[in-house]
Amino acid sequence: MNVLTPLLMGLVAFGAAPAEGDGPDAQALWRARYQRAAEEYKLFRDPELSERLELRADPVYRWNHAAQDGGLSGSIYVWTHRGCAEAVACFWQMKYADGTSTLGHELHALSPKVLSVSRQGPERWKPAAALARIALDEAPAPASKPAGRLAQIRSIGSEFSGYGVNAAGERREFRLLTTPVYRYQSSDPDVLDGALFAMVCTVGADPEVFLVVEARRTAEGPRWQFALARFSHLNLFVSRGGREVWRAVRGPNDTFAQNADQTYRSFHVAPRDE
Repeated sequence: MNVLTPLLMGLVAFGAAPAEGDGPDAQALWRARYQRAAEEYKLFRDPELSERLELRADPVYRWNHAAQDGGLSGSIYVWTHRGCAEAVACFWQMKYADGTSTLGHELHALSPKVLSVSRQGPERWKPAAALARIALDEAPAPASKPAGRLAQIRSIGSEFSGYGVNAAGERREFRLLTTPVYRYQSSDPDVLDGALFAMVCTVGADPEVFLVVEARRTAEGPRWQFALARFSHLNLFVSRGGREVWRAVRGPNDTFAQNADQTYRSFHVAPRDE
């Protein structure tokens, strides 16, 4: 995710909430809105809607841009299957030049299956593809114990670096948060262990790219694999060990709001309160 400029924010405000201030009460109000927004989504691993994902009860990560963005904040939620991270979302406050706000929804499918989504509302998210895993051929075999695998996960994560380029051609470096936002030991027979990392911009704290690292069972035995997920309107580039391994570049089919396969989706709505 990457916030828009104040000028653009002033132009796109529609159905926004009135100005509400930036104090603790306003922050609590927005966090409650984020929680309700997450709970609106029912995600499934099958088109028959029989294999439902579990929403983690609490956000796995919260960010706040109080200093540079006038109190912007967001919460990251994860949906799981047998403990594995299968979808991630950020719900966040978009502030406009006139002091009003909308509620941003930013979502990405992480599942190796095509997800089905049930949610009421005019804006829909309809993933049309799974998120493929990529073998880490040079990585050592997964350790036999969780503590050893966690050390390997951290080491693998540290090999990744990235940056984004905006429409004006300006480059913004990313840093990988060294602690995973979500760590899991799975009951899925195909997955031994895994973690979800976030790459954030050096001038902020909101995720721009997500990195999945998993120890999965293969015909050759347990092996480390990874996947990367766009979470920004920037053109994105990620390297491992200095060699580019992934990019997500805007174009006619990969727009500001979604990927061509809709694994990624972003939109804004007027916040509602119960």
